[in-house]
Amino acid sequence: MKLSTLGPLSFSLVLLALPASAQAERLGFKGVELGSNLAMIASNPKFECHVVTTPIADKICSLRTSEKETIAGAPIDSLFYFYDRSQLTGIVLNLPETRFQAVVAALSDKYGAPGLRTENVKNLKGVAYENRVYRWSRAQDSIQAERFSGRLDKSSIRISDEEAAQRVRQRRALLARDPRQDL
Repeated sequence: MKLSTLGPLSFSLVLLALPASAQAERLGFKGVELGSNLAMIASNPKFECHVVTTPIADKICSLRTSEKETIAGAPIDSLFYFYDRSQLTGIVLNLPETRFQAVVAALSDKYGAPGLRTENVKNLKGVAYENRVYRWSRAQDSIQAERFSGRLDKSSIRISDEEAAQRVRQRRALLARDPRQDL
């Protein structure tokens, strides 16, 4: 039977009957997917959460300093979950640059070939280095892996809900233009 011959209700029932793997899965880290509720991390004693006022989050949860985590076997220096209105909009992991290529290889195995762009960065002495930035996109989500992230010895992995980030920026821009907010 062709799907085009099904009525709207029948088509919806067919979609619901599809296995979860056939439907688009959200990106995330170790079972914490973008769009998930703050309670998932806030109730975990490995993390501490704080109210913030950043362009993309109103709460940030981080791995406590006494806790350890890995990605593809590489130790993570820091891990942050960004929330807006209690919904996860982004995850940032920082790791040693020496482990970066192994993590990129693992991400490529899982998500396929990424897009790649390169840029030159300079250290304080003016020596140039090639920074590699890999990007995987999936529906509204993306992963960006940056070889040099602020320092030559640190790399970062950023998992983002691109639509949510855009909505937050638009909402905050509207609030900033509202003269009643400037009282």
